Amino acid sequence: MPTIELHENPRQIGVFGSGTVNDQCYKLAYEVGAAIARLGHIVINGGLGGVMEASARGAADAKGLVIGVLPGDQFDEGNQYSTVKILTGMQYARNYINGLSCHGAIVVSGSSGAYEEARRVWEGRGPVVVLAGSGSPTGAAATMMDRQVKFGLAFPEDKQKPYDIFTAHSPEESAALVINLIEKGYPHNESE
Repeated sequence: MPTIELHENPRQIGVFGSGTVNDQCYKLAYEVGAAIARLGHIVINGGLGGVMEASARGAADAKGLVIGVLPGDQFDEGNQYSTVKILTGMQYARNYINGLSCHGAIVVSGSSGAYEEARRVWEGRGPVVVLAGSGSPTGAAATMMDRQVKFGLAFPEDKQKPYDIFTAHSPEESAALVINLIEKGYPHNESE
């Protein structure tokens, strides 16, 4: 097993997205995972296929640590690239655990599960960065960006919360941006 190289103060970065993706999206998610690992931080995701597998594989190839939070109760259900597998037995309720277990998140593509996970981070835990152009026009990433532009917030609220989502245009930019925002204390210290 390769030696894992971590930052002196490693952050857990959620990478949320679809379980089934095309080759382009897989490549983007792979590069996001690799970029996080190269910066010395930890990838956390749902531990299965698609964006989860791709980001885990990218991080593993870059000698990073990957935590897969699995929906079931069997170690063999997750992808082979997770360094640590957490079995929840909670099925998709585990999305809540994913969102609460990271300092910030990057959304690559995605559907309802990624949207739900990102919302948990967005609600004051940390920054959410969306990788532009990474999914379908109706997917989680595009929906969050569109709502941010049209309504000033990415998620529906009765009483508007002051948190933004951020957009990046490359995997490297998304990793650097989320880490920078975390280190600046966003959202608790909003002086960017």
